[in-house]
This record gives sequence, structure tokens and C-alpha cells, in this order.
Amino acid sequence: MASERDNTTSSASGIDLGPADPGKWIPLENARGCVGAAARITLASRLATVLNHLPGAGGRDEASIEHVHQLRVGTRRVIAALELYQDVIPRKRARWMTAQMKRIRRIAGAARDLDVLLMRYREAKPRKYKRLALRLAPLRRKARKGIIALNHKLVDDARLACRAKKTLESIDCQPNLTLDEFARLQFADQSRRFFKRARGDLNCVDRLHRFRIQAKRLRYTIELLGDVLPPEVRSEIYPVVCNVQDMLGELHDHWIARGRMKRLARCEIKPRRVKQFKSLAKKEQRMMEETQLKFHAWWTPDFRDELEKSVQQILRGVSR
Repeated sequence: MASERDNTTSSASGIDLGPADPGKWIPLENARGCVGAAARITLASRLATVLNHLPGAGGRDEASIEHVHQLRVGTRRVIAALELYQDVIPRKRARWMTAQMKRIRRIAGAARDLDVLLMRYREAKPRKYKRLALRLAPLRRKARKGIIALNHKLVDDARLACRAKKTLESIDCQPNLTLDEFARLQFADQSRRFFKRARGDLNCVDRLHRFRIQAKRLRYTIELLGDVLPPEVRSEIYPVVCNVQDMLGELHDHWIARGRMKRLARCEIKPRRVKQFKSLAKKEQRMMEETQLKFHAWWTPDFRDELEKSVQQILRGVSR
């Protein structure tokens, strides 16, 4: 079992990576305009969060649910940081760290999807969905075992912490590019990709999902570099990007749940239970369609164009 860590994450070898849960925003005043220093600050903070939550995510108590949630978010943020600062991190070390984060994210993601589904139906009508809980429980146990196995492999012997320290020590600096210039270029690039997706056909779930992924990348870029971007990015652009991701995330949750219900229906033998799971699949389909309509009522072409115009104005202001 994991021991509780207060403000820092450290291993038996004494490695200190910094604050375990710094929140979504990364303070970069100590980077002093250096891209490499910003990368070290960011990765140390993000990796500490993963190391803090991985042991607790394998527990049996209710607290493990939140650990799983924070673990999945934490791995996504590490991957975003590795992608953002790829030019100053040795490729071999970045590749290894990315692979480990994706492994953790995949297993934590499976557990989190099940947790969300179980909590939603348990809170709605506990008795009616008792059969659902019984069917999902073995899948949740399997996911938990996967988390425990990763914890033994990466945390118990300080393997991940040691690799993290070596990665941080290997980060180079880019003297020809200031952190402000780097932030502007990254924000401009992710914004361009975001609006390219936004101008596409968003009438099918698959395209909406890809748009959501790009919204997430833009969101992480703003969170990682918000300290050195114009304040309008955080106050005006960021809330809209978050809303895109949240609404489309809700749609994706219903899509995942619908597929889960269909698979459960195919595995059942008794007609009554098959009927129940098919009914739940149809309910998730309706909720998915309602969420999609709600999104399109808000995310209109005019609203999109106004947002893009605001981003362009901010970028022109930065470049002057």
C-alpha cells in the first residue's frame, strides 16, 4: 500500500521531484526566461503527481477512486509536457518516459471509465442497476491488478523516480529562443490546429472526439505556459477551450457507456437482463444525442469565428 505524501514526492533513494499536486497551472517565474529551465520545472511537478497517486490508485478503499482519476489526469499532463518540450529533452529518455505514461494512462483510464459508470448508475437507482455493478466488478478488479503491477514495477524500486531524475538532469537549454517566444509559437501552433478542426465537419461523433483531443492539447499548452502568455489567454480563451473539452467529454462518456452496455447485453443469457442492458444502451444513445445538440447550439460558426478573431488579436499584440 502507498504511504501518504504531503508536499513532495520522494523515493527510498531520497529523490525529491517537488510538489506532488501543484494544480493545473505551472508557475514559471523561476525559469528566468529559459525554455530548458521551464521544462525542468514543469516535468518535475507533473511527474511528482504521477508518483504520488500511482500507489494509492491500487487500493481497495473509496479513496482509490480519486487517486485513479488524478493518476489519469497526471499522466496526460506529463505526456503533454513531454510533447511541448520535446526539442530540449533527449529523444531516447522522452520516448521511454512517454511509453510508461501511456501504459499507466491506459490502465488508469480503463479503471476510471468503470468508476464513472458505476457511480453514475449507483447514485441514480441502486437496486435497478445492481446487476450492472456485478457485471462490471470483475473488470474493475482486473484494472486494479494492472495498476498494482505497474506500481510494483515502477514505484516500489524507485525505477520511475530514478529515470525521472535522469531525464530532468539531461534537459538542455535553448539560448537562442526565449521562453516568451517559445510560448507564443506553441500557443499559435496549437490554436491553428484547434481552429482547423473546428472548421471541419463536426456532425459525427468521431470528428467531435478528434476536435475534443485537439481542444485538450490547446488547454494543456495554456496551462503549461499560462504564466508567460498574455493574461487574455487565461481569462478569455482558456474558459471556452475548457467548455469545449467538458461538453465533448460528456458526449464521449455516453458513447463509451453505450458500447459497454451493448457488450454486456451480448454476454447475457437471460432475456430479462439482455433487455435491461439494451435499454441502458438506448438511454446512453439518447443522452449522447442530447449532449451533441446542446454543443452545436452553443458552438456556432459565428461564435467560432469570433473566438478565432480574438486569438489572432492576442497573437498580434504579443508580436508587436
